[in-house]
Amino acid sequence: MTGDVIAGATALANLTDEQAKAVQSVSEFGTTALKEGADLTRYVGRILGTAPHDAVGIVIGDPLHFLRTAIASQYNVLLDKILNRRGITETQPVSPSVALPLIRAAYDEGRPELQELWAALIADAMDPKRAGRVRISFIDSLKKMDPLDAVVLRLRFDNPGDLSPTPLKYIMSRANQTEDEIIISVENLKSLTPYGKALERRMFS
Repeated sequence: MTGDVIAGATALANLTDEQAKAVQSVSEFGTTALKEGADLTRYVGRILGTAPHDAVGIVIGDPLHFLRTAIASQYNVLLDKILNRRGITETQPVSPSVALPLIRAAYDEGRPELQELWAALIADAMDPKRAGRVRISFIDSLKKMDPLDAVVLRLRFDNPGDLSPTPLKYIMSRANQTEDEIIISVENLKSLTPYGKALERRMFS
């Protein structure tokens, strides 16, 4: 055992600068990996309402956990903003039957336009007054949306009533998209969301 330690120390002493930098990089990667994994379990644990170590099985072995940790961190910020805006100080644990498909789908999404919708859905699931409205079908529908769909949905419902010169042209201008692209998004939303028909009426009435 002592001989192994001496041999190891000798090998380290004889490392070139380049080799030493490589060893340091590997060491730092290992430390970063541990921290990222711990952060990701903490974010998952917040939604499940459980201790972080109870959520470890969801993220350990995930080859994309570095990417998903960064995405989860962004959701954590968005959740704070939404819950603070609603004045919610006490959240409730989300049922695993809803939380697991919701987390897996949301943490695969890195596009900001859709992240906002995922964050709103997660916040609803954590909100004692809204949790009962969150359905698995909402998760499936959101997974099929494109970023422009999210932009169209938000622009119209954030701006109710008459829009000038028309709702369609107003959305075209704000989203900086062509009429065909907006119409395609409306058609997609109509088939995906429970608000689709209402959106169509608001766009074309």
